[in-house]
Amino acid sequence: MSFVKKCPECGGINLFWNKEKGEIICRDCGLVVEDKMVDFGQEWREFDSSDADKLRRTGAPMSYTQFDQGLGTDVGKKSDLYQLGGKAKNKFFRLRKWQQRISTAIERNLKLALSELKRVSSYLRLPGSVEEEAARIYTLAVQKGLVRGRSMESVVAGA
Repeated sequence: MSFVKKCPECGGINLFWNKEKGEIICRDCGLVVEDKMVDFGQEWREFDSSDADKLRRTGAPMSYTQFDQGLGTDVGKKSDLYQLGGKAKNKFFRLRKWQQRISTAIERNLKLALSELKRVSSYLRLPGSVEEEAARIYTLAVQKGLVRGRSMESVVAGA
């Protein structure tokens, strides 16, 4: 959230954040300084006991250590198969197959390289921040086309 320190219209610093409307309003001149702001905080209202675990409105933080930065959707895991019937299993396998088919070469490269990076950082007992930075460097190298023609292991080690 970018919080403006003073009003651009009157220069006043008496600003009010209206959480219900998602706006920052100048109390001196009434100007709506910023609108459509998103509150990333946790929802605290609870309507029944089953809502308690659903109060989070945001997911896990974005991370370069995941090939899609944690924003993608995976079509289930193999452990989910035990709960499915015959037709649902066929649909599951079909969806997984199409998910793999539509992934780009860059996504496949990142998936392999980031799992290798995770393995190396675990072996070397590197802190998470170092692993995250190495993943960011590798992702940028892939996006700029610097990885092509080089072994994945050497570029991961260099990152």
